[in-house]
Amino acid sequence: MRYWRLVAGAILLGPLACASSAEGDLRARAARDGAVRVVVTLAVAGAQPPAVEAVRETQERLIGALQGTRYSDLRRYQSVPQLALTAGPDALEVLLASPLVTAVRADSLAKPTSPGAR
Repeated sequence: MRYWRLVAGAILLGPLACASSAEGDLRARAARDGAVRVVVTLAVAGAQPPAVEAVRETQERLIGALQGTRYSDLRRYQSVPQLALTAGPDALEVLLASPLVTAVRADSLAKPTSPGAR
């Protein structure tokens, strides 16, 4: 019985550990480099997929919460509830703690691949 509790706990807490690890990596990069490029997924209330106006309103509220922090290169997306920006350590902490945010991920360039390439 105890074994199954441990297995169930590992299954339920595994994603949280991964999220914490990813957040720790972002924090370390921001501290080391002074900023980190991120893509932020917003928590938009209402119908799914969210209306353009709801996305815009949530973006505005989050940008307002970032006032006084160091961020740059802000890019707003119209068709998806996301923002991309370069966040300093203080802005990153606001993003990670905000109830308006469901995910913060490192933004990186992906190499294009051709259909036949492996």
